[in-house]
Amino acid sequence: MKTKKYLNGLTGLLVLSIVAVGCKKEVVPAEFESISFDAAEVLEKLPVGLTSSNDASAKECVGFIESALDMTLFIDNMKVPEDAQKSAKKSTSGADEWHWSWHFGGESFTFYWTYDEDASRKNWSMDIQFGAGPRYDYVDAWESKDGGEGEVMYNFTWAYIYSGESMEDYEALFWKYTWELDNSGAYKFNWFYESEDLEYNYYLHYDITINPDGSGTIDYYSMDALFYQSEWDVLGKGSWTYYLGDFEQSGIWTVG
Repeated sequence: MKTKKYLNGLTGLLVLSIVAVGCKKEVVPAEFESISFDAAEVLEKLPVGLTSSNDASAKECVGFIESALDMTLFIDNMKVPEDAQKSAKKSTSGADEWHWSWHFGGESFTFYWTYDEDASRKNWSMDIQFGAGPRYDYVDAWESKDGGEGEVMYNFTWAYIYSGESMEDYEALFWKYTWELDNSGAYKFNWFYESEDLEYNYYLHYDITINPDGSGTIDYYSMDALFYQSEWDVLGKGSWTYYLGDFEQSGIWTVG
C-alpha cells in the first residue's frame, strides 16, 4: 500500500533533516532573507488563562495548537550554511541559485536553494539531489512582505530515492503550512498532511483561528473526517469534542 510506504519512510526523512541541521552554520549569504513566521508570537495571542491552565483538556488544546504551529525543524533546515556556493547558472526563474552538500555514511546530498522577490512577496525554493541522481522538489515557500500571510510546503516524495525504485511508483506527499492575519485582526493557521491519493484529500488537517481578543477555535481532521474540535473564550475557558465515528465525547474546562 503506497500510503504505508510513505508513513514508514517519513521517519528516515526526519532523521536526515535533524542531522543535516546539526551540521549547518548560522552564517547566511546576504542574498537571502529569512521567513519571519514565529510560532511563539502566535502562541502569545492565546489567553493566559488557557496557556497556564492545569486542566488536562486545556493542556491538550494548547498541545494541538503547538503541534500544528511547529515548523521549527523545517525552517531550521532552510538556513543557508556558510559553505554554500553560488551556482554557475541561474535558476529557471532567473534568481541566483546557491548549492551545498551534506555527506554522511559515504553518501552525499546536495541542496539547491533560490530566493527572489516580486512586488508583494518573498519566494523561496529548494531542490534536493542524492549523489549524482536527479533533483527533486523539497521546499517551496512564500511570504507577503509584511509577514501577514504565507505558505511553506515540503515535498516528501524524494525520501524514496533510497528505494532504487522509480519515483513514478509513489504518489506525491506534502506537509503544507499556511497562515494569514485577516483584516479583522484574526489569525488563521492551517496545516495539511496531504497526498495525491484519490481516496483522501488530507491524511491530517488542522484549522486554527485566534481572534483579536484571544478567543478561538481549532478543528482537527483525520482522513477527511472531523476528529477533534475545541473552542475557548477571551478568558481561556473552553469546550472540546472528540468525534469517533458515530460516537461523540465532549467536555468543558474552566480557568482560575
